[in-house]
Amino acid sequence: MKRSSQTLTVGFVTDAQRRELTPDDRLAATEIENLGAKVVPVVWTETNSQQALCDLLIIRSCWDYHLHCEDFLRWVAEIGAHTPVLNPPAMLCWNTDKRYLEELQDTGFPIPHTMVLERGSAVDLRAIMRLHGFEAVVVKPAISASAYGTFLVPHNKPSAFNARVGQLLQERVMLLQEFIPEVRTRGEWSLIFLGESFSHALRRLPRKGDFRVQSELGGSSEPMPPPAEALELATRLVKEFARQSLYCRVDLLEAARGWLVVELELIDPELFFGASPAAARRFAELALAAAAAETLRTGSSRQSDSGGTEEPHAKHS
Repeated sequence: MKRSSQTLTVGFVTDAQRRELTPDDRLAATEIENLGAKVVPVVWTETNSQQALCDLLIIRSCWDYHLHCEDFLRWVAEIGAHTPVLNPPAMLCWNTDKRYLEELQDTGFPIPHTMVLERGSAVDLRAIMRLHGFEAVVVKPAISASAYGTFLVPHNKPSAFNARVGQLLQERVMLLQEFIPEVRTRGEWSLIFLGESFSHALRRLPRKGDFRVQSELGGSSEPMPPPAEALELATRLVKEFARQSLYCRVDLLEAARGWLVVELELIDPELFFGASPAAARRFAELALAAAAAETLRTGSSRQSDSGGTEEPHAKHS
């Protein structure tokens, strides 16, 4: 695409804190390099000459995007104008705001009961919890990652959190969700899909006394086959909302009323390649196939522009 050489270059887009890539991404990078291509880190907040050399950019560990979301989406749009980006920019944009959960629910997918608290609005947590019969609620920013800004409001003192939530609402949109107590004992399930096909899964548990399953917050995880109902739900979700994705992760939990979708992660989820060695290889194969297809497409376009005959190719929707 950018060079006459047949060696493909794949950029792993990351943040300034992870310019050497995460352990998870290094596993995938090694597999890509084993297949004869080159992987370069691309820090999205920095001007980087490597960007111009890439046949494909893969969003991998931009774990600060939620702090600079407008800048991040602007960067993706600008770089995507001349370099292929996966997952697709429109998909990334849609997935940055957790209000996408309402669209999932409207399409028939079960989620925890969720309320959107608009920026600048007033809130009475006790009244909300009484009205809906919530024993406790989880409050989080609509744009967040890795449990950033997420906290639990217990049933016995909701009014004590009104000021905190009110202050947050001066700056951003927040979500209020019913707390699912089963997460403390059953945890969550993370199901990883590559090229829209199921790859592997993990059960993730919070540390004692917490409800958040992230490892940096003391959570633990164990790879294991997912329950059949969870896999069926996740597969339907991916077919509906993650078509043409290179990767995605579906986070689910089992409540008393059944399985619920917690998140559909399409931006830069940890994919837990260490839990499934074959998955990193599959990711590498899919990434290089995408890069090669784009190189062929743009090469054909250039040939057509210079008077050659362009072969027909599939149009991406």
